[in-house]
Amino acid sequence: MAAEGYTPERVRAVLTGESPGLARQRRVFRRIPSPPRCKLCAAPFAGLGGLLLKPAGYRQSPGNPALCTRCINELRKRQMTGVEIPITLLFTDIRGSTAIGERMRPADFHRFLDRFYRWASDSIVAHDGIVDKVVGDEVVGLFFGGISGPHHAAVAVAAAVDLAERAAQPSTIPSASIPVGTAVHTGVAFVGATGPGTAVDDFTALGDAVNITARLASAARAGEVIVSVAAAEAAGMATDQLERRTVEIRGRTEPIKVIILPAVRQKVSPDERHV
Repeated sequence: MAAEGYTPERVRAVLTGESPGLARQRRVFRRIPSPPRCKLCAAPFAGLGGLLLKPAGYRQSPGNPALCTRCINELRKRQMTGVEIPITLLFTDIRGSTAIGERMRPADFHRFLDRFYRWASDSIVAHDGIVDKVVGDEVVGLFFGGISGPHHAAVAVAAAVDLAERAAQPSTIPSASIPVGTAVHTGVAFVGATGPGTAVDDFTALGDAVNITARLASAARAGEVIVSVAAAEAAGMATDQLERRTVEIRGRTEPIKVIILPAVRQKVSPDERHV
């Protein structure tokens, strides 16, 4: 990440994708193999590109492998916090994970969760989002201008659909699909660096939009993707033929209007056909 004085205006330009310097840097780095990459500047960590850029400080940070040490150092040096920007959030979690874990050996349940984490993370990253959190049976993805481009709502919805389709495939542990519920919502959130004082560790999003997305995800049935009307409109979705619902959000006076993408039909593995 290019060294710049981090006034609120510059922070906003970086996070909304309006910083010409960072945009140029990301375009150049994306032409150099190989992923994984720094989720801010897009510097490659693997392959020949990673080997060549490593001496310049573009190596994975020990504290957060999703960011390079150069970006971490610049964030700390400039004492970057964050700003309120438009953002699209994706929350996904496993329905009935407690009951699933009860029926499985601990090691098998670990592999089951690991498969879910991998699929969810792959879907988010493949659509130019970043994985904010992996907690328990839940994965959170962030999509905003500086990382995902101006059409972050559309790519977040595409990531959610991709994720639901991946989860509907038979899993080897157990031999069944993974019952996930997923939600996408667009709003304004405080996006910035986390960590005490100047010890910047990562990016996260805070605010009402985050809480709404979490509540919507908890209302999604297995295989279902709930998209708030705000996100659907921002994504330019054709919604005339899609189901609409109103979801009550605990602690809010007004419910949230949502669009329901049909539940992905869960596929049965060859072994299960004979049970």
